[in-house]
Amino acid sequence: MPSARAHDLITVLSGAAITPLAYYACLEFTPIAPDTALACSLWLGGAHLLSGIMFSPDLDIDSAIDNRWGIFFWIWRPYMWLIPHRGFWSHSLVISPLLRLGYFAAVGYGLAFAVVWGLGQLGMTTPAYHREWAAWVQGLIRAHSTETWAFVIGFCTGSAAHTIADWLVTNGNGLLGSYGRRLRQRYRDHDQWRPRHKRRR
Repeated sequence: MPSARAHDLITVLSGAAITPLAYYACLEFTPIAPDTALACSLWLGGAHLLSGIMFSPDLDIDSAIDNRWGIFFWIWRPYMWLIPHRGFWSHSLVISPLLRLGYFAAVGYGLAFAVVWGLGQLGMTTPAYHREWAAWVQGLIRAHSTETWAFVIGFCTGSAAHTIADWLVTNGNGLLGSYGRRLRQRYRDHDQWRPRHKRRR
């Protein structure tokens, strides 16, 4: 498989290509205004980068990707334990990025709820942050539905760039192998995985 650095380069280059294409498509094939088309293309491009770099399909293993979350790496541990590596749930084109996005939203909601509940147990009255956050997200989606769709599409394309690159390398390696050739680099440990006892946090 391509290395984490190669995946990042693929994500950046594909994002740079898809953003102006999205702007052109919005102007040519939708009735939205130019300023909305620009906003949608930027949201799509930004979501593409965010998905490919921070919400990579390789979050399903202990990898260089979850290291990017710093002290919050633990957020992805339950996801890592539950999702098989390189299976449908982690490396599909649409379902897996939406699953990661939903998982992250659920973790954020759960943490907000835990804070409110914990402070309540200590006798402190606080706003229902989890409900306020959920209501804010719902209101944002309703008020900016077009930009929301652009974000969701970009989030899926960012993950797809990673998955398609994996498919191409895997299938290309198999094709070359059938003719008695081998790729010089097998890309084992493509995500720079190291055993936990050798990692530094």
